[in-house]
Amino acid sequence: MTDTADTADTADTTNAAGALGAAPGTFAGRVAVVTGASSGIGRAVAGRLAADGATVLALGRDQARLDSLAKETAAAGPASPVGGALVPVQLDLTDSVAVERFAADTVDRYGRVHLLVHSAGGYLSSRIEDASVDDFDAQYAANVRGPFALTRSLLPALRAAADSGESGPGGAGAGPPHGADVVIMNSSQGVRAGAGTSQFAATQHAMRAVADSLRQEVNADGIRVVTIHLGRTATPRQETIFEREGRPYRPELLIQAEDVADLVTYLALLPRTAEVTELHLRPAQKSY
Repeated sequence: MTDTADTADTADTTNAAGALGAAPGTFAGRVAVVTGASSGIGRAVAGRLAADGATVLALGRDQARLDSLAKETAAAGPASPVGGALVPVQLDLTDSVAVERFAADTVDRYGRVHLLVHSAGGYLSSRIEDASVDDFDAQYAANVRGPFALTRSLLPALRAAADSGESGPGGAGAGPPHGADVVIMNSSQGVRAGAGTSQFAATQHAMRAVADSLRQEVNADGIRVVTIHLGRTATPRQETIFEREGRPYRPELLIQAEDVADLVTYLALLPRTAEVTELHLRPAQKSY
């Protein structure tokens, strides 16, 4: 069975930042692109960044869910008078022409992208003997080729952000430079594959390699690249996986989408003298 929903669940995430989140207005003046914003982790990250002052281009395939998130964000208002905005953008990352057009429009309109967060993808599970090569191709297109193409197309905007010398709220000289960051949501399967996950795990290993190579290429430009290997997170996808496994689903014991949003803001706010290259996030209590 194929689950091609954007990563994770649909909780309302337009509240202010949590324990690891940003101070109100910290992301004012920054432009963020977040994929998989229709639901789950992408939705949580997009809502959090907008609440903290960023202009967020929220990408996903489900226009209705994106519009709902935009309305919730606008109704909640920013966490400070230095307001952000959430712009819903319907985009299928497997459509190369659409990705190129989006990137060109983004460069023309905003000039700079300070934060690119990859949170979209598809998931399949089957034993190799039962697996479909067509399904493998579909996962590659959604989980590797699409994110690769979007990152490649936005590199000029990321470099422009890193080169701009902009600083925090208050203008030049008011704080450390923003720089630029690429955050890639990966999986524990991107480190060690389990039975029945060969196709999905292969795409996650591939994105780990893309991230590692990209980091070496753009680090000197002031662009940081981090991979987050997530364990089981409370999402509709994970609920389906638990059901297939015949396990009771206890979302309260899993990583929460808001936990990941907190982590993204924390990583983006690290001093530019430091970078985190890879993180492994697991549920504190195991329910599986």
